[in-house]
Amino acid sequence: MKKILILLIFPFVCFSQNSLNMSLLGEYDYPNSQGNDIWGWVSPDGSEYALVGLTDGFSVVNVTDPLNPTEEFFIADLNSIWRDVKTWGHFAYVTTEEDAGLLIVDLSDMSGNTYYHKTVFSNPNGSSVEFTAAHNIYIDENGIAYIFGASSNTSSFPTNGAIFLDLTIDPINPIYVGEWDDYYVHDGMARGDTLYLGFIYEGDMYVVDVSDKANPQNLGNVTTPNNFTHNAWVSDNGDFVFTTDEKPDAYIGSYDISDLNNIQEVDRIQSNPGSNSIPHNSHVDGNFLITSYYRDGTVVHDITNPDHLVEVAYYDSYSGSGNGYDGCWGTYPFLPSGNIISSDRNSGGNNNARLMIYSREFQQACYLNGNIYDSSTGLAVANASIDIISTSNTANSNLLGFYQSSVLDSGNYQIVFSAFGYESDTITATFNNGITTTVDAYLTPNCFTPKPDSLHVFDIIDTRVKIGWRNMNSLECKVLKYYVRFRELGSPSWTTKSAGAGSGLCNFGLNTTIKQLINLQPNTTYEIKMKAFYCGGISSGYSSPIQFTTADQCPSMNGLSVSTFNNNPSKARFSWDTTGLYVFARVKYRIDTTGSTWENVGGFGIYYPTFSINTFNLESSMSYRGHGRLFCDSSITAYRSPSWTNPPIYWTQPGSPIKLAGGSVFESLEIFPNPSNGIFNLSFYSDEIDDYKISIKNIVGQELSSIKLTNVIGEVNKKINTENLSSSVYIIELSNNNYSITKNLIIK
Repeated sequence: MKKILILLIFPFVCFSQNSLNMSLLGEYDYPNSQGNDIWGWVSPDGSEYALVGLTDGFSVVNVTDPLNPTEEFFIADLNSIWRDVKTWGHFAYVTTEEDAGLLIVDLSDMSGNTYYHKTVFSNPNGSSVEFTAAHNIYIDENGIAYIFGASSNTSSFPTNGAIFLDLTIDPINPIYVGEWDDYYVHDGMARGDTLYLGFIYEGDMYVVDVSDKANPQNLGNVTTPNNFTHNAWVSDNGDFVFTTDEKPDAYIGSYDISDLNNIQEVDRIQSNPGSNSIPHNSHVDGNFLITSYYRDGTVVHDITNPDHLVEVAYYDSYSGSGNGYDGCWGTYPFLPSGNIISSDRNSGGNNNARLMIYSREFQQACYLNGNIYDSSTGLAVANASIDIISTSNTANSNLLGFYQSSVLDSGNYQIVFSAFGYESDTITATFNNGITTTVDAYLTPNCFTPKPDSLHVFDIIDTRVKIGWRNMNSLECKVLKYYVRFRELGSPSWTTKSAGAGSGLCNFGLNTTIKQLINLQPNTTYEIKMKAFYCGGISSGYSSPIQFTTADQCPSMNGLSVSTFNNNPSKARFSWDTTGLYVFARVKYRIDTTGSTWENVGGFGIYYPTFSINTFNLESSMSYRGHGRLFCDSSITAYRSPSWTNPPIYWTQPGSPIKLAGGSVFESLEIFPNPSNGIFNLSFYSDEIDDYKISIKNIVGQELSSIKLTNVIGEVNKKINTENLSSSVYIIELSNNNYSITKNLIIK
């Protein structure tokens, strides 16, 4: 939940909302619909309009008077969760993931009676493209529309990357001029013949040169913080890009793109850390980034310094919080009035859509930076804490002693500087909005020398152990490094290992509290002790020793063998035995050619006491090799057999299958939609009566649920509800007594 509660009272509404530096001016409710994306448009007479996507159509609302918004018209369309809209001239262009084609609306006719549905787009050279559905659209300043994530129900799928349509010659009949289809594009924007794209399933943001529409060129790319890149928007100067990852507790990312061969992340920020809130779409408006943030509402960040993002305003329009795709779907900050319009998916009293109109009461932050130094040496102090009194704002200095911070309101503030091994210092400074104030601090060192304590061991296996201890840094003392000594019990000599070291480490103190010892002997008792070296050239004595005993060696896999099935050339069974207990076995195979890739059988592993496993993904008449290994701890995979079985096993799969009496063959397995929101359809064809099993497994092959089908023949269609599963990739397996087939399912 946000920290500030403000009561807003208007003639039309009376309720409490969390907000900061934004006020609700007006709203328009859609009692029978849920909302999705939004855009804005200004008529030649200066009237301002909100173009609102709804599950059941498209709405145009006059927001010139924000206290009294009025719907001009509504166009009903196929029902869809997703709808997106952009404008060129006096036309609005609307996409949806249902098969409605591209909706083109003439906004010069406020009766709402002039609109067109287009599905086929061609150009004079004879090339063409067809799509009936698309996830998103962007139109650049040159009148080029970019269609993202398109598909068709009437032809082979077109590119689901980006399709380029020229609107300038005939806005009612866009001309196809090119495409880019390296990956599925979820969302993007364009400026000056450059595309900035979000590849949601790859987790990357790409920059693409589209100056030659027939031959786009990749310029650079970067992986975003949470690997689920939804949208991207470039700064006004073109030097920075901001992205959102549509995942719980995900970040808004800031990237320096001045060198496209070396794109650098310079900052990341969350609206409400730890709340699981999800960012959706961000738009750059001058020095500000305005984001629709689902259950956190509309959120504004100051991006004056892209390497130091500052949240300066928000309006939390949804009553709930946390993980969920409820609340604010889209926002539009570009109206000449300065008002911000946002589309709420389901924040109304009936779980309905709302158009929200906000005033701007925010301004640039007051910025603070500087350097922290050791007063005795003049060297930089890293990891120093900078706390601005009477605010919740804190910062830490980097390895060079540099720090950045900010406050929202101008005035005089006290700043407390502190670090391990130093006396704190308090400095008073004056801050002004939009101005950077520089304050350097010089800290005085002090230290004493306690022995390391709370020494303990954990994650003990046959050849390794981890050692833990208390962080020995304090306000008076900073650690340079530790010595760890160990030996077999009764041995006259110690082995010494170090943790940390190096010049300059005294600038911030070593926070290491774990050290791993390797190459130990199984079933052997050891003793260990430690000492600490502190800044200033002083050290503690050794701690009292503690003892531990390593585990027995994890057994080896014995008798690994493979058997094949003449009726099914894609199937093989691996079997083994062993002496001694273990947790799980892992079996791998590959085509018996140099450079081929090893594949796991049974996902993560086969748990004891199962001593066989089938695989169904082999090729007929192909030669293979395989090997196996045992693991003795499911959480510590280093606790395992000393090696894979050696020599490997070798075999060749049989040729074409011999159909067994009474056996059936199934084919044409299809899963749709995919990606899915949790409900999907599964279809296949069985040429004879047979029993089938549908299994839903996680990515490591563990079965989560299953459905049995009996006496099946012909075409089968089954709707399956998996809304209880979280967003991830799952394996759908269809099997009978003779065969199995799998496909991946993405749940978003």
